[in-house]
Amino acid sequence: MYRSGIVLIIIVLVSLNGVAQQIDTSEYSTSSKQTQINSTRLLLVGGTLVGAMTAIHIYQQNGWWKDNRAPFHFQEDLKYGLTVDKIGHFYGGAVLGFVMSKSLQWANLPEESALWIGAGGSLLFQSYVEIEDGFSKWGFDRVDWASNLAGALWNPARYYMPYLQNFDLKLSYHPSELIGTKHGIGFQGQKHIMIDDYEGQTFWLSVKVGNLLPERIKDYWLPFLGIAIGYGARDIAGTEPHRVYFLAPDLDMTKIIPDDTPFLKTLGEALNFIHLPLPAVQFAPKTIWYGLYF
Repeated sequence: MYRSGIVLIIIVLVSLNGVAQQIDTSEYSTSSKQTQINSTRLLLVGGTLVGAMTAIHIYQQNGWWKDNRAPFHFQEDLKYGLTVDKIGHFYGGAVLGFVMSKSLQWANLPEESALWIGAGGSLLFQSYVEIEDGFSKWGFDRVDWASNLAGALWNPARYYMPYLQNFDLKLSYHPSELIGTKHGIGFQGQKHIMIDDYEGQTFWLSVKVGNLLPERIKDYWLPFLGIAIGYGARDIAGTEPHRVYFLAPDLDMTKIIPDDTPFLKTLGEALNFIHLPLPAVQFAPKTIWYGLYF
């Protein structure tokens, strides 16, 4: 289940808001940058993450697990959400690992160490969610866990293989008709919210075209302009569920937002997890042109 995707909503908002208010960019000048771990910031980061995850646990305990207990068992559902759910697990793991690693770097942990701790923390938390699912009627989904693992390792992989930095997995969202209904693809008896709304979620693989062009023509391409392939699902709760595919321009926010300070650099990287509203074309199963696609 992609309920752990609520991490994206809570953790990112808490992290970006907290860092934006507390960061002092003067401490990051080349001449004064600290080399020792900042214990105060480390405690603040740990407390924020623990508090956010506690809130997530309470939400899921009351909304999903409490009335659905069962003996621990494995159960895979490869049709659930037409794979949007599985991509969401990967995406959630990558986002959570990113937020954790950047928060630890703010506390002066070395980048490489922070990346691995962030990846481990992301996988640990999502594994906990899957174990709790294992003791509920949904079961421990090993494919979900594999997606969690792949997402947690995405940021370290991009660090050790810089070529992967030419590709970003992004999310766009617009509420579908499932919001406020009880069609049964989410928790029975509950209204759908964003994390259950697979028809409203579109995942994009964005390519930084300018980085991949030959040198002789690279100057003719806008450096911040990329191309993204989108994937979504429709009529999940109906009689004819089907997959949809899109093509759209995309923006590399790290090329638009200046990286003069660590906060601005991190902000650009964080916004690269979101596909902003832009023109798009759905090219399968039929062609539909959008002036702006959310």
